[in-house]
Amino acid sequence: MHREFRKPLIVMAPKNLLRYKNCKSNLSEFDDVQGHEGFDKQGTRFKRLIKDQSNHSDLEKGVRRLVLCSGKIYYELDEERQRHKADDIAICRVEQLCPFPFDLIQRELKRYPNAEIVWCQEEPMNMGAYTHVAPRLWTAMRNLDRGSPEDIKYVGRLPSAATATGLLQIHQNEQADIINHAMQSEPIKYPY
Repeated sequence: MHREFRKPLIVMAPKNLLRYKNCKSNLSEFDDVQGHEGFDKQGTRFKRLIKDQSNHSDLEKGVRRLVLCSGKIYYELDEERQRHKADDIAICRVEQLCPFPFDLIQRELKRYPNAEIVWCQEEPMNMGAYTHVAPRLWTAMRNLDRGSPEDIKYVGRLPSAATATGLLQIHQNEQADIINHAMQSEPIKYPY
């Protein structure tokens, strides 16, 4: 507003997040003043990975499932977790996909040593971040001697030529299935 030229502001976010009650930041998160509640030692900055918002310690052996996701599906997953009081599920948001935050992913993998790893996305398998994330997530797991590539569970829509079904009811049913399977112990069984 103070510059002599104007640039358009383009918000690359789903419209429903603009009105979503949990998609907001505290004012203190925009402040670099030490001693302020929410102060981060490195100051206000972009977070490549946002760890689970539950009050988990640095080592949580009781968490059975670590759900990694990116984007607005986090809010639906968190809402479902709170509704079922599923304290044994951790949800981490991978906010930066490239370059991949190997260090932060490994920190979370160490934090939840007994948790099965799930990548959840609402896009079809061939359109979302899964094909980019899976080999990088496996590299992070391999560096910690943790499991195999088959241990990365995928929860999301089947591969598709179209980004959406075109019918609201089918879309809502698929979305509900994704959320339910991300919270359960078994991922969606695909026909291939």
